Amino acid sequence: PQKDNIFIAIKGEHHNGHDFIDDAFEKGASIAITEQHHHSHPVFVVDNTIKALGKIANYYSLLINPITIGITGTNGKTTVTNLVANILKKNNKTIQTLGNYNNSIGLPLSIMRAEDDTKYFVLEMGARKIGDIRELTAIAKPNIVALLNVSSAHLDTFHTIENILKTKEEIFEDQGYKKIVILNKDDINFNRWHKKSSRHEIRTISRTKDADYKVTAVSPDKLLLKTYRGDMLSINIKNTEDYYIDNILFSVALATEAGASISDVKNGIESFEIPSGRFNKIKGINDCTIIDSTYNANPASFKASIDSLVSIPGEHLMIMGEMGELGNDSFNHHLDVISYAINKGTSKIFLKCSFSDKIKEKYDKNIIIFDNIDELKNLIYPVLNSNSVILVKASRFMRFEEITKILEFRN
Repeated sequence: PQKDNIFIAIKGEHHNGHDFIDDAFEKGASIAITEQHHHSHPVFVVDNTIKALGKIANYYSLLINPITIGITGTNGKTTVTNLVANILKKNNKTIQTLGNYNNSIGLPLSIMRAEDDTKYFVLEMGARKIGDIRELTAIAKPNIVALLNVSSAHLDTFHTIENILKTKEEIFEDQGYKKIVILNKDDINFNRWHKKSSRHEIRTISRTKDADYKVTAVSPDKLLLKTYRGDMLSINIKNTEDYYIDNILFSVALATEAGASISDVKNGIESFEIPSGRFNKIKGINDCTIIDSTYNANPASFKASIDSLVSIPGEHLMIMGEMGELGNDSFNHHLDVISYAINKGTSKIFLKCSFSDKIKEKYDKNIIIFDNIDELKNLIYPVLNSNSVILVKASRFMRFEEITKILEFRN
């Protein structure tokens, strides 16, 4: 900590902050918040230091009184958070979630970065168990919220899709004031979410239906939108896949409801750089095309990436790693994605996961198993050419970004 800062001791999975109290005071901390007494330094003892951090952040937020936007869902949270912040910061001081630190520690720390004159908080809200979103909304008190989508993820802790739905829906709960809720009419859960949000003001988006924010035309590099206020918006875009258009629609709605001008919305989206690992097209060796989707993976995002892969002309290949946190049904989820890819026309799948051998028994002709990067290089280099389009995707812990590096063309 810096001089005169407060040190909050948190017990983590691998380290215990209480072991570093002496070190914190040596570096200038003025006081510490802990869960146990200390022999030689002034400390506030509380039952739970993570909850204390949340209460401090909540109090700080109340002092600043910003317009707070809360974003949750299974896929697209970080992209939408970054898009909305990129729009709002054009003319107003804006803070957003640090990286993807979207939990009960990361969200308060993101709030604490705000200054007195910060107008907007744009906060991503993640969850691993029932109650997590309720805890985050209690800290942030969002004025405008969006639930982007729900699909299979973190099933090791949620166990069922219904539990994921109930947890994400906590963002709609009554906190004693009316929120603006952004809902996607194209989502299978729209009617359910509309009913749960009935106490709030609802704004809708859609690619295909009449909505408050709707698509009127799509071309290879341009998106035309119309708002319920009568504004027409023409946006230059590099990606016209359905999932990305949904992300743009959510971002336009959230930013506009927060007060952004149409020109700020257009400039914010057009100047946005898609972060690495989120379906970035890269020139590869032998003039192949690499689709870097290594940021993360779950069954729904994998299928969306496969849909995008096969829309690109060429021979479609896939380097697939494991999808984590899918619980007892993990094998079937992996098998389902493999089957989906093959049915969509993916000719070869280079596979590294816990179920590789078992999957190859079923799809021997299409599956090539590898154990390490050197083995993959020997297997894939000979088949790559200017007609090859390769999707590289896995959960974060697989570190498949290292694979995109060895496939990338370098002068």
